Amino acid sequence: MEPTIRIAQKQDLDVITELNSELADYHRALDAYYRSGQETRNVFNEYVREILGKNHVRIVVADMGGRVVGYCIGKIEPTKPFISPERIGKISDAIVKKAYRNCGIGRHMVYSLFDWFEEHGICQIELSVDSRNEDGVKAWESLGFYEFMKKMRIEL
Repeated sequence: MEPTIRIAQKQDLDVITELNSELADYHRALDAYYRSGQETRNVFNEYVREILGKNHVRIVVADMGGRVVGYCIGKIEPTKPFISPERIGKISDAIVKKAYRNCGIGRHMVYSLFDWFEEHGICQIELSVDSRNEDGVKAWESLGFYEFMKKMRIEL
């Protein structure tokens, strides 16, 4: 069964929030730098409520027979003055429920965002993935993404 990729609606907010909690908990297990799903649930719900339907944002969901099994957020953002091009696409979140992984659902969602970015004249897309998230790194690389910058931190 092929997923239906559609633009997220207000009625999808609760399931998107639940999926994000799963994503947050996964990252929390990697590093205490990240907050848990329980800690982020309310603020994330409010964040999505605020950006849903904005012209520079596209949130897509994967629908399998009336059940949302994944979501992905894309944004169009201006770049810094010394960067070319002036606007880029950014993917900030992507998750598919565990039972539905490795069957192309994430790929369908990302390709849907690629189409939206292209319709808006965007030719470069960036995202961040924790380097310890090996499955995530492999998934993004399989879609053509490559590492071009390293983000570093120090704890004082």
